[in-house]
Amino acid sequence: MVDLVSAATEGRRDLAGLRPQAYEHPDDRQALDILQDTSGLETVVRKCNEWGFERLLRVQLTGSNIRVTADSFPDIHRLLLRACRALDLPLEPELYLGGGGEINAFTAGVERPIVVLTSGAVDLLSEDELFFVIGHELGHIKSGHVLYYQIAEFLPVIGEIIGSATFGIGELLGAGLQIALLNWKRKSEFTADRAGLLATQDVTTSLSAMMKLAGLPQKYYDRVNVDDFIVQARAFEAMDNDKLDWIAKWLSSAGQSHPWTVLRANQFLTWIDDGGYEQVLAAPSVAPLVLPSGVKRFCPRCGYGLAGPESFCPGCGNAVATLS
Repeated sequence: MVDLVSAATEGRRDLAGLRPQAYEHPDDRQALDILQDTSGLETVVRKCNEWGFERLLRVQLTGSNIRVTADSFPDIHRLLLRACRALDLPLEPELYLGGGGEINAFTAGVERPIVVLTSGAVDLLSEDELFFVIGHELGHIKSGHVLYYQIAEFLPVIGEIIGSATFGIGELLGAGLQIALLNWKRKSEFTADRAGLLATQDVTTSLSAMMKLAGLPQKYYDRVNVDDFIVQARAFEAMDNDKLDWIAKWLSSAGQSHPWTVLRANQFLTWIDDGGYEQVLAAPSVAPLVLPSGVKRFCPRCGYGLAGPESFCPGCGNAVATLS
């Protein structure tokens, strides 16, 4: 078990050659395999591309939020660049600040990613905690989550558009696809949390950020008790030993896009306890040789799994035609 001591004083390491497969949570991969075999997904992806859905989304996000640059918000921009270096993400996504007093962040855009932080995240998180959140979002980009992530967010709207434009084909995009998308989306958060830890390399800070996400009252921010949260997170998984508790947890989370924060912390700590975190720090470029479902090759620049028809690598923006 790794010592839960801040690594900030020792300096963060840049994980040169980091492959997303090295830190991918196995539940994420399993849920993605199920999703990719679900009827209707190919139709949604194809129609979104045909209608320029991502372009419309980009217009909305860039037109309603404030862009972070080295001149406008140098401290936040510095965190973005530092996180890109730590995770070996050559493509620098655009970063925006949006309204909302809650702590939140999200990523959109496959070929030209955009990360949005709420003003609440900037106001309520420490610099290191914000760094963890930024690293989490970059993990979604590096792992290629963004396409399905934004489809999960907007599937109801997409279904209505497709249905009205294609004589009811949207009716085919039923509950099965929505359940598969939400199931994968929840599991993908486990992978992104690992990326956040790899960026900050500070277990205590990462967990304190999760505590604030879980609803820690602001009046207690100066007295964050991470040790008690760790005990709670480790105890939470034991509830699954009781079938009734397991069913209750499943029913409560089935309609949610994010897993319970305490469950995320449990998965996070389990990865550390199993030695996976230290293994990636020691050998970030080591990744499984077996190609995951739907992947024909990996981008040699950033390690993103390529299905074949991409014009540019969604992970780093490198032209696919130049890949060998």
